[in-house]
Amino acid sequence: MSLTDKEYYNLSISISKALNNVEMPIKGKHVRAAIIGTFHSNGGHAFWAIAIRQPIQDNRIVAWKFCHLLHKILREGHPLCCQHSMRHRGMLLEAGKLWGHLNDGYGICIKHYTKLLVTKLEFHDRNPRIPGSLSLRQGDLEKIGEGDINIYFQLAVEIFDYLDDIVALQATIFNSITTFCVSSMTSPGQCRLAPLIPCIQDSNPLYDMLVRVMFKLHANLPSDLLTGHRQRFNTLFHQLRQFYGQSRALQYFVNLITVPKLPEAPPNFQQQSDLGNYQAPVVVMPDSDPTDNEPEPVVSNLIDTAEAAPPIPELPPQHNHQHDHHQQSSPVVPIAQVIELERLIQERDELVRHLQTETQRLSNHVKAITMEQRDVQSRMEEQLAALRAQLAQRHDELTNLRFQKEELELRAQTAPTLEQRAQAEEERAKASEEKFQKLKTMYTQIRDEHVNLLRQHGEISKQLATSTEAATEASRAKAELQHQLEELQQKQALVQNALQQSSNEARHEQEAISEQLQTMTQKCESLQSRYDEMEATRLAEIAELRVGMERLETEIQTFQQDRETLSTEKGSLEERLVEIQGEKDELALKYQECMSKIQALELKTEHYAKEEASLQQSVSATTQRTEELSEQIEHLRMEKCALEQKCSDLEAAKEAQEEEFRRNQEAELLRFDSMKTELSEQLTVLETTKDAVTEERQKTLEQLLLLQTEASQKQTDFESLVTDLKSVIEQKDHELEELNIKHRELEEKYQSLDANMERSVAEKEAIESDLQDLLHQQEETERRLKSTQMKIGELETALIDTRISGDTALRTLLEACIKSSEKLTVRAIGENEMPGAGGTPTYFLMIAEELQEVLTKLKMVHENYLKDNSTNVESLARKVIIGAHLLASAHVQGMTICNRSANIESGERIAEEIKKLGQSITSLFQALQKTSESDTVSERVTDLKSKLEQVTTMIVDLGKQTDGTENLGDMVETELSSMDKAIEEAAAQIQEMLSKSRASDSGIKLEVNEKILDACTNLMQAIRILVQKSRLLQSEVVSLGKGTASAKEFYKRNHQWTEGLISAAKSVAQGANFLVTAANKTVAGGAKHQLDLVVAAQEIAACTAQLVVASRVKAPRTSSNLTALGTASKNVTQATGIVVATAKDCSQRLEDSQDLDLGTLTVHQAKTKEMEIQVKVLELEQALQVERMRLASFRKKNYHQPAEE
Repeated sequence: MSLTDKEYYNLSISISKALNNVEMPIKGKHVRAAIIGTFHSNGGHAFWAIAIRQPIQDNRIVAWKFCHLLHKILREGHPLCCQHSMRHRGMLLEAGKLWGHLNDGYGICIKHYTKLLVTKLEFHDRNPRIPGSLSLRQGDLEKIGEGDINIYFQLAVEIFDYLDDIVALQATIFNSITTFCVSSMTSPGQCRLAPLIPCIQDSNPLYDMLVRVMFKLHANLPSDLLTGHRQRFNTLFHQLRQFYGQSRALQYFVNLITVPKLPEAPPNFQQQSDLGNYQAPVVVMPDSDPTDNEPEPVVSNLIDTAEAAPPIPELPPQHNHQHDHHQQSSPVVPIAQVIELERLIQERDELVRHLQTETQRLSNHVKAITMEQRDVQSRMEEQLAALRAQLAQRHDELTNLRFQKEELELRAQTAPTLEQRAQAEEERAKASEEKFQKLKTMYTQIRDEHVNLLRQHGEISKQLATSTEAATEASRAKAELQHQLEELQQKQALVQNALQQSSNEARHEQEAISEQLQTMTQKCESLQSRYDEMEATRLAEIAELRVGMERLETEIQTFQQDRETLSTEKGSLEERLVEIQGEKDELALKYQECMSKIQALELKTEHYAKEEASLQQSVSATTQRTEELSEQIEHLRMEKCALEQKCSDLEAAKEAQEEEFRRNQEAELLRFDSMKTELSEQLTVLETTKDAVTEERQKTLEQLLLLQTEASQKQTDFESLVTDLKSVIEQKDHELEELNIKHRELEEKYQSLDANMERSVAEKEAIESDLQDLLHQQEETERRLKSTQMKIGELETALIDTRISGDTALRTLLEACIKSSEKLTVRAIGENEMPGAGGTPTYFLMIAEELQEVLTKLKMVHENYLKDNSTNVESLARKVIIGAHLLASAHVQGMTICNRSANIESGERIAEEIKKLGQSITSLFQALQKTSESDTVSERVTDLKSKLEQVTTMIVDLGKQTDGTENLGDMVETELSSMDKAIEEAAAQIQEMLSKSRASDSGIKLEVNEKILDACTNLMQAIRILVQKSRLLQSEVVSLGKGTASAKEFYKRNHQWTEGLISAAKSVAQGANFLVTAANKTVAGGAKHQLDLVVAAQEIAACTAQLVVASRVKAPRTSSNLTALGTASKNVTQATGIVVATAKDCSQRLEDSQDLDLGTLTVHQAKTKEMEIQVKVLELEQALQVERMRLASFRKKNYHQPAEE
């Protein structure tokens, strides 16, 4: 459905009115008209066609209102408006970039608003199922998501972007209001705040939608994946809550919208049970728009038709009413000085709030640093505890290693004893004594090396104990540092509390106190920087300690590796000792076998000796053998004693084994002694039984031969055993050499550990020296903190004194302002009771006289104010307020007199002088702001008084030149009454002439006279109706425009229009008289006076047209009286045409009846008649030319100066 021409015109008018350049909110009726226009045009094409022709890039107010209007249309307009607006995104972004360079408060706001609008368009383009109002019904969100979690994820991101733009726009608007000190109850403030209403309407459903989408995401996705979403939501939640709180606190939004309330804490999306407790916030809009106090017209007539068409630019009656009301209330002017003081107080409050936020930021920064320091300290404590545990573990491992080394040493000490036993067995078996000596020498060397290793191990243990003590001392120093840091933090917290208290108390102080607070803040920042430097130094020292501990840890790890190497070597040694022990056991078994065989041989020998007792040779041989055996035993005993003497030093730990071995040896010796005794006894027995044995001698000899063979075999086996033992001893020598090399390597490693321990001790001493430096710096910092606290106390005392004096001065000044304002208000109320007095030279003269006195007193008070060192503020404030009010009143009254003056040139001259007077007023107040320049203020006051006196003289002279505007109301009524009377008299005379013509004339002349007089009568009747309609329309205009004033006052204010009415009324009255005269001549004189009647009819028609135009100038376009006046004007025009046509027709008929009969004339008579006619034609042409020139001069004269009767 396309728009008709009328609808398109009405829509254009509504959008033009909505996007005017007046800094006030858009009227609701214009917005509704634009929204309804989108439904009439089925989209936004018609709106954009009109909107792009508006001066969006020429005026910032128009651009701001355009963004607001477009936002409302996208929300409440036709559903296709968003789709049709997508093509204009580039224009919106360009407008935002253009106005973004303007720093007057609107530029940045327009930039953010255009970005928000583009985001909204793109959001609805990507989500066509979501309407422009963002209101969803039950189940719509599930339809949009289509059960796909990816769609919900993307939708959440888009809602986040949308809400970010809304939050950015509202923050910019509130910053603009705060920066430029704009009140929300003024038109500029409301103009800036009005777009926040659709922002609140958009943000509320977006928040509800986002909460539900977040619950769905947490129900289907892991919590870690949505961490970024939760952080972003929490940020937006607090920003929206702050936005709603600020909007709810403004009085402007109380009657416009019910701002929703958000809970104290955001929902917990990780618990799906919170979805059941969730309540969506609600935005409530009232039914009526308080910004639009006018009655809302019907839909078909939404446009204000009182707006003038382009050819005749006029103001609507509402605007005139507001203008008149502004003229009436112009004497009540805001007090400039009070506004300046309020602005200064607001600036001071803003500065104090800024200081509070800065102090809070510093406090938060210090808290963050403290928390970070505590975290670092806790981590260091954990690391120290871990290092202590590792040191204890290493100490235990070293102790175990020492015990294992002692055990290995004992085993190593035991091994040579076994070897000596093996050597003893070898010596018994004719072993080599030299090998035993070599083994002894090697064992002695190994024992010395073990002793050295034990000493080194003792030294390392002592060094480890020293390092443990150093670590303990370092931990103790760290604890002391921690305690000192805590004390510093407490002192810093006290300083911060003092600063916070000072900033809170300085909230009501003046700019000088704010500067002191800034100085204090700078000192605190310097202290904070010093503290940060100390903290950085401490962290560096801790890092160095950490490096040292890591170095010790690496050394401990190296030592651990060495320990593990020693452990492996210990294991190999243990395995070798086990092998040696096995070999020793085998040798012991072989020795026992040998001893058993020897015993068996000895028994057999004794047996055989008993048997060979009879044989002396055998006995002697046996005795010799026994002696040899005794010598061998004796030799073995001596060797055993030597071995015991040698082993006594090596077997201190094995005394029990040695005693057992000794007991066994003694038992063997006793056994040998007993055997010797038994052999002696057996020899005696053998001597007695020699004879019995002789028989068996041969057999015994054979057995002896067999035994000799066996002995030789045993000797061979014993020699092979000795060879094997030698090879084993050589192998053990090689192994001992390898152990010696390894012991040397261990000695080198222990020496390196000793060097590392010495280096650790040196580092510990360096750390202790750094700690002493830190303690010294701490003492210096404490001393500076004490001095700073003393300064802070002094500043607090000064602040309290200054606050008391400032409060007293402000209270005195406030009372003076209130009293002066009360006087001015009472004066303004008294002036409003005499509305006719304003705008007159007499009233201006009265204000000027009073103003001269006030300026003289102001000059004196200012001089006294400077002499008293700015203490007497009250008198100066009173005089400044009263002087400002009187100056403003004089300025307004002077301009009113200039605007009302009929003498335009004099009015313009006075207006120029008043402008110069306004410049002098501005310079005076600028000089008053600089209180130190007394001479400047005196000069400004003198100059202002001279200019005021000059303006007063000119206005008094203008008042003497009376232009008759004082009696314009009476003149209008008089002229209109005269016009009515003239019309009535003319109609009566025409009726009288008609009656006379009917009585005296007959035939064609009677018929002609009747037609002419009837046409004149109809014309007069139409003129009478036109005059009546004009009177009704004038009454309507006066009643609508006068307000509380009288009709005469209205005529006086609009004197030009009134003079036009007077002139039109006079013209109509004269035209009526002229018509009556022409009609009388026509009736009496015949055809020669028909032209007089035509001219008279046209003249009176022109006069009525002048009356119509004069009446229609200020008439409302929707007035029924205006329509009736137009109809009456058309009727007058038609009646005039009828009169003209009738006059011409009647003239033709009369001329036809009076034609000459040329047939009765002679040639001479005919020629003479022709010449007479030519002469008359020439005369008439000449007379016509003369009359035309006279008419032109007459009109020119009447144009410059209206004709008077």
